[in-house]
Amino acid sequence: MRYDKVVGCIDIHIDTKRIDANLRRAQDMLDQKVLNDMMEYIPFQQGALRGATHIIEPGLISTDTPYAHYQYEGELYLAANGSSWAHKGEKKYPSGQPLHYHTPGTGDHWFERAKQTHGQEWIDLVKREAGRG
Repeated sequence: MRYDKVVGCIDIHIDTKRIDANLRRAQDMLDQKVLNDMMEYIPFQQGALRGATHIIEPGLISTDTPYAHYQYEGELYLAANGSSWAHKGEKKYPSGQPLHYHTPGTGDHWFERAKQTHGQEWIDLVKREAGRG
């Protein structure tokens, strides 16, 4: 982006092309780092949940499975009839019962867990890349 302004008798010309490119690169690198760091915390049974986790757009990572929300919340959701199976379109409700994860180190709220462990690395990466040359 270019910024051109005249203030009194002073011409100000700023070109933000370099910083714009640095910020795009920093965002791409941050997205990939966050995705990689989250993987170790995402529940794993057959790998579908991890396999369905992708960068959708800069700054947005999504896990696209019908059960991802329930796994992320870490709580058993039940249909109105008390079954864990719901018919298509039937809403499920939190039961208050925690889910039990079988793969050691995995569990609910995997983004927050990765952020707690790797957050400073993420900040350092963005500072380094945004300030490049």
